Amino acid sequence: MAIAQDHIQQRAIMRVYSAYRFLLAAALFVALMFGPAKSTLGTSAPQLFAAAASGYAIFALCLLLRHYLLKGSYSTTQLFFEFFVDIGAIMFMSYCSGSADSGLPLLLIVSISAASMTLPSQLSLAIAALATISGISEVAAHTLYERVGTQQFIVAGITGMAYFSAAIAIRYLSARIVKTQQLAERRRTDIEKLSAINQRIVQRMQTGIIVMSRTGHIKLINDAAQELLDIRPSNAEQEQYAPAILIEMAKEAVNDSKIISIGPRQLDVHVNMTNLEAHDHSDCLLYLENISKITQRAQNLKLASLGRFTASIAHEIRNPLSAISHAAQLLAESPHLDSSDARFTEIIQNHAQRMNDIIKNILELSRGRPPQPERFALNSWLEAFAADWRPTERHNYKIEIENNSKMDVVNVDRSQLSQIISNIAENAVRHGAAKHGRAELRFRCSTLTRSGAVILDIIDNGDGVKAEDMDKIFEPFFTTQAQGNGLGLYLCRELCLANQIHIYYQRTALKESCFRLQFSHPDRSALPD
Repeated sequence: MAIAQDHIQQRAIMRVYSAYRFLLAAALFVALMFGPAKSTLGTSAPQLFAAAASGYAIFALCLLLRHYLLKGSYSTTQLFFEFFVDIGAIMFMSYCSGSADSGLPLLLIVSISAASMTLPSQLSLAIAALATISGISEVAAHTLYERVGTQQFIVAGITGMAYFSAAIAIRYLSARIVKTQQLAERRRTDIEKLSAINQRIVQRMQTGIIVMSRTGHIKLINDAAQELLDIRPSNAEQEQYAPAILIEMAKEAVNDSKIISIGPRQLDVHVNMTNLEAHDHSDCLLYLENISKITQRAQNLKLASLGRFTASIAHEIRNPLSAISHAAQLLAESPHLDSSDARFTEIIQNHAQRMNDIIKNILELSRGRPPQPERFALNSWLEAFAADWRPTERHNYKIEIENNSKMDVVNVDRSQLSQIISNIAENAVRHGAAKHGRAELRFRCSTLTRSGAVILDIIDNGDGVKAEDMDKIFEPFFTTQAQGNGLGLYLCRELCLANQIHIYYQRTALKESCFRLQFSHPDRSALPD
């Protein structure tokens, strides 16, 4: 079994070992040149020892630079050659010292250990075998010249056993370490994948998620929370902080749940806060839920109940209303009707038509047809809408379309969107024509950079809504027109809720009248009914 399967691990080991090799060679050369006169180093052949030590130091320096400066994988032959030179140089210097008291052969245990961690098993044992053979050969060479006793063969044999023991032990420990490292690497990869999946799930959730400190420093926030709080995405170096109202909740250091109005649009958001840990200084986890989604479900239930009630009385109301309208028409055709009575019949017909429109709108609301959303490009749809749509009253008007969005895909019900924009456009044309004689209507598409959601601004040249009426325009039966029934914008708001569209009125930077439709992200579908 090969241990050196990772060149990064091999490089780390060889860098440490090459530094050790250079320090050892330098220490042996310095010890010979500046050590005591009775040192055991180089006693038999000091000149050869000095030449071997200096050559070994140069060899160690070259390999040190090679391992630290050059990159790339190592070949088995290269590594084997390095350890082979180590064995030869150290055993030659041991021979030049002329005695086993030098202890130089014991230094090969470090070289054998490094070989066991970087070479295949056969070659690492071969290095241990070469070191053992070199040790026995050194003793045999000394014995020929009668410099040492034959008992040194026993010492050389024991040293060889130490070589093999070190090689086998390091080999076993290295194998266990590599297996553990491989297991940890696989677990790390699995954890990274799970973390990426969890991050993607959190980002795609409709519920806003925020993890922040007690001081309001945001550590995690998903797209839904950024959209609710109108927080722009920041880069890695820029810190984000939560709104002050959320920081106040966090400072209380208790699990809490409340409904607050937050953001520039003053959305009603249900905030559920919990501590990540038991102590009071832990981070907070906040769930932000747009109340409009809950309102949508309640509205659907309310409309379903209202539908059953209104359906039962609509027939009873429409029958006498039709009779009154028909009678007024017949009366208007009478040749004996004077001008004042004709005016009365006209009033009867107008109010009968108005009552009929009210019943029609109420029935439309009571049916509560669930939306059937589909993905489509908003700008192309607006061009087709502008080409086909005509106001009920023959006013002079002009429609322009501006597209400032890179991605204008929405996921809503086409027919209900057409009804929403038709009601708004009808009001815009009527007010613009009343003020200027010619209505100018402009549709402007844009995209939120923080979440990718599409925004549609419907801008007109009318007087707009008065400041004191801005909070009432979406209430049922509220109208500023004598002939209005006050259900058009209310119906728009209900249809927007059903399609996860946020509608509100504002003034543009040029003080123009503008209704803004902010669509939900097309990949986050509406709640089921």
